[in-house]
Amino acid sequence: MPKAQNSYEQILRDALEDVFVVAARQAMDTALLTAAFDVGRDAGPHNEHTLTVALRDSSIAVTADSIPHEWLSMGTGYIDTRFSKLIGRLLQDLEKKAQQIGRFM
Repeated sequence: MPKAQNSYEQILRDALEDVFVVAARQAMDTALLTAAFDVGRDAGPHNEHTLTVALRDSSIAVTADSIPHEWLSMGTGYIDTRFSKLIGRLLQDLEKKAQQIGRFM
């Protein structure tokens, strides 16, 4: 696998970790969540991404489209503010949907 592809995949893995970091900061049970980039798309690379966050073992999910690749960082320990805010909004939407069916995160 070419080095550029390895870096691309590492950036996506690190960005998925960021989803769980933001969830933990919001006192959510991260074991109840799943997250994935670009569901249903080929492996990429893509300049824009789709992020899907779901409640494990349910059909409840939220999705954000058109996330610029440059919002995602690799191994810096820093979460781009725009990406962090987007994740926060997604998690709030997911939590509302979960509460509507009596599930708590």
